[in-house]
Amino acid sequence: MKTPLIEKLNIPELISAASHLALDGKLAISDNNLVYLDVDDAYIHRLFPLLQNQQIKKPDYFGEQSAGAHITVIYPEENKTINKNNLDQKHDFIIKNIVTAQLGLKTYYVLLVESSSLLQLRRKYKLPDLLCFKGYSIGFHITIGVKV
Repeated sequence: MKTPLIEKLNIPELISAASHLALDGKLAISDNNLVYLDVDDAYIHRLFPLLQNQQIKKPDYFGEQSAGAHITVIYPEENKTINKNNLDQKHDFIIKNIVTAQLGLKTYYVLLVESSSLLQLRRKYKLPDLLCFKGYSIGFHITIGVKV
């Protein structure tokens, strides 16, 4: 498993704005089996403009059938079937940093977050602490921008 190249950004006004948003969400599942924590869409709509870079685009999470702002908990390719009783449960998280993560040809602008209850959920399903995304090990995060 590869580790993405991660660089911490210094954008105090973005962290400050994020600290005023709700630090919880409800567990949901998409049609393609993505298990995620549904969080306030303001995480993207309010924080994206603070990146102040014309080359960065908003993540494509707002069409029909899309998750909106979210924290991925289990990717579909991790092939786990989640117990329906776990869905719609509330989970809290804390914001750690704003970073860029280089994965292949894309640079993701993400808020790194921590959540002990989401970690316990992954462990309950015998998954590693870090998620596996396209061959990369990554922690819990909210994507707020993407640069190709």
